[in-house]
Amino acid sequence: MVVFTVGQSGGGLSTADLFLFGALVLCAFGYAEGGRLAREMSGWHVIGWALVLALPVTVAFTVFGLVTEPLHVTGEGIAGLLYVALISQFGGFFAWYRGMAEIGVTRASQLQLAQPLLTLVWAVLLLGEHLPAAAPVTALIVVACIVVTQRSKS
Repeated sequence: MVVFTVGQSGGGLSTADLFLFGALVLCAFGYAEGGRLAREMSGWHVIGWALVLALPVTVAFTVFGLVTEPLHVTGEGIAGLLYVALISQFGGFFAWYRGMAEIGVTRASQLQLAQPLLTLVWAVLLLGEHLPAAAPVTALIVVACIVVTQRSKS
C-alpha cells in the first residue's frame, strides 16, 4: 500500500498521507478493542459507548466546521446524514461487532481488507470510474495476502 500511495502521489508522501497513517493506527486500536468488547457485551452497547466516548472530539470538530464553513441545510442533506448515521454506521456496526465476536477480531479484520477491492469494482460498474493500472494490481495483491493469511489460520 505504501508503494501504491507513493506511486500515485508523484514519488513522495505528503502530510495528509502521514495523517492518514496516524488515523489508521488509532483506528486499529479502537477496532481491536471493539472486537474484544463484543465478546462481553452486545454490539449496540459497544458502538453506543464508542460514540459516547468520541462525543467530545466530534463536538469540537463539528463546532469548528460550523464556524469555518457555510451551512446549507436541505432535506436531502438531512436525509443523507440520518441514513449514514443510523443505518449505514450505527446499524451496520450491530452486525459487524456480532460477526467479530463470532469469528474473532483477526479473521474479521482480514476479511474487511477485501472492502477496497469491492469499492473499486462498484466504482467502475456503477459510477464509470477509470482506475489507474496500479489500483487493480494493488487490490489483487491485498486479496492474495488475505487468502494466504486466512488459509494459514485454518
